Amino acid sequence: MDLLHFAVRFLFGNGKMSGEPVPLIFLNCSSIFIHGKDEKYASCPIENGTDPCHLLKELHRAKEFRTYFLAILPIVLSVIACILNIGYLIVQLKCFNQEKTSFKKRQVFLISRSLSIILANILFYVVVIVWKAAGFVYTTTMIFILIGGINFLSVTGTYIGLTILLYVAIAHQFWYVTTLTLTHCWLLIALIWFLSTASSVCIGLWGATLFYPESAPISCSFGSCQQPLAIIIVVGLSICYGTVLGLYVLMMARLHRLMRKSSLVQARSNSNSMTAMRRLGLNMVTFAIGSVPILIVCIVALANLRELSSLGEGCKSPCKTFLHSSLFIEVEILASVAAIVWIIAMIVDPVINILADKKLRGLFKRQLHRVSTSLRRIRRASTKSTISTEDH
Repeated sequence: MDLLHFAVRFLFGNGKMSGEPVPLIFLNCSSIFIHGKDEKYASCPIENGTDPCHLLKELHRAKEFRTYFLAILPIVLSVIACILNIGYLIVQLKCFNQEKTSFKKRQVFLISRSLSIILANILFYVVVIVWKAAGFVYTTTMIFILIGGINFLSVTGTYIGLTILLYVAIAHQFWYVTTLTLTHCWLLIALIWFLSTASSVCIGLWGATLFYPESAPISCSFGSCQQPLAIIIVVGLSICYGTVLGLYVLMMARLHRLMRKSSLVQARSNSNSMTAMRRLGLNMVTFAIGSVPILIVCIVALANLRELSSLGEGCKSPCKTFLHSSLFIEVEILASVAAIVWIIAMIVDPVINILADKKLRGLFKRQLHRVSTSLRRIRRASTKSTISTEDH
């Protein structure tokens, strides 16, 4: 790879052969030195025993990794996730108008989940734009944590509410039909969003101080504030994660016991709700797989908090980036893994719901056919317009 980089720079006049001198400390790695960009690192105060070539190589690796795995790949996956979830939301809204009130109660939670995913994707683009304009600072880190928190907590609350709703529909069918109204479901969703947003604002404001303690508007020392706060955030997210999965397993176990005791007629009447409960199980698997990396990242960040928080200490400068290049790439690997797996879960979630529901699958196919037909019409119209312009 170093030979390839050397050849490319030699051909384009940026390498050693271009006649431009290489700073003394980078003579042993002149093949990876980029003229016009890396000179600013030559005067950085390097500690005795530290290899400047290793730091330069790690810095280049961090920049390449950042470009592909923190920008290009997440954006591509995010576009796919956004398109799928918008299509899924349109299909859900069409089904919502056709369903009975009892089914609408469940549907509003699914609509809320889709809105959460779409909002998270849109805000993700905002973060990428701000990050490319100003880099990772306190503000962008706060927004990144805020987006992740709102999405994680709102989806968590939605799954908890949906699990309880389906349990009530099966175990307490009379109360579900006569007492629990659609308005109650909307109010519960509004409460979930309010609590998720309020909690995420607090997590974002305080969580960003873990990495940028000096530039944060809130004073937060390591021993008395940063470390306890990090522990609280990790424990809180772990409790939310465990509550969703634990509640679903508990409800399913209780429902199976109730179904064995109930009559065959009652079991058949509850078959639709049980089918929905099993489908929710597939979503729980997606939630579990998509959330585990986020928890792992949080735990790893907590274990290395002292080192990670040092990145935000002092003023941002080329020398700081150069001297901490190995640490920067660790942070970017953690962030990219969490972001990529998180977005993949957003892609898988609507796919599972569409494939598992025959009615949704049919509506989605018709929706895709209409979109493809419209695109073909637009393409034909643009082709005719181009031909007529050329004729004139």
